[in-house]
Amino acid sequence: MTETRGTVFHDGGCPLCNIEINQLKRDGAAIDFVDVSAPGFDPAALGVDLVSARYWLHWIDQDGQVFQGYEANLKMWHATGRVRLARVAGHPWVRPLGELWYRLFARLRHPIGALMGRK
Repeated sequence: MTETRGTVFHDGGCPLCNIEINQLKRDGAAIDFVDVSAPGFDPAALGVDLVSARYWLHWIDQDGQVFQGYEANLKMWHATGRVRLARVAGHPWVRPLGELWYRLFARLRHPIGALMGRK
């Protein structure tokens, strides 16, 4: 059995988020998945409130360090073998645009999913 490289805390109620999460699961990514929209989810491990846990993607690495938002995506991509993507997205010229895109996506992901007919 492969040792996990970290844990991703994702909003299972987000249809667009589920596209990537489900692909990672199909690929057999060696990470743990936690759905923060599940009944009874406690965000204490993340050190944030429930609203923040559901709004931002969170990643906890093997050392227990918590990352949020765009940085959590970069860490998740590294851990799941998408190293090239993480390097490009983390490049100093790309990162500011990526962070802006992530904030916009976080705000509009549910309405966009609804427009696309995804539940």
